[in-house]
Amino acid sequence: MVIRISGQGQFKVNSEILDKINEIDNSIVDLIENVSLGSSDHKLTQKELQSKLTEMKNLITSKGQPMDDKEIAESDAIIPDSDLSIEEASKIFKEEGIISDD
Repeated sequence: MVIRISGQGQFKVNSEILDKINEIDNSIVDLIENVSLGSSDHKLTQKELQSKLTEMKNLITSKGQPMDDKEIAESDAIIPDSDLSIEEASKIFKEEGIISDD
């Protein structure tokens, strides 16, 4: 799978890494759903969101294979910047999130 990280390029990840990314993705979806239901503190949730996005990006950059900038490939998923707001995240991380569960 090819994953693009905003501002950092594209990376190829294997299925084992993809499963770990999907776990983080699903935890972000749960976090956003809790905010939507009003059951979370907004400031704490923003910090958790940033932490989870950073964790996801670090996993991809440390375990994924960076692709050459000259190589053109369609990204299967795009990971947003860590400074994403809760409001912006709620538009991206819904239902299955950015990584499909199938």
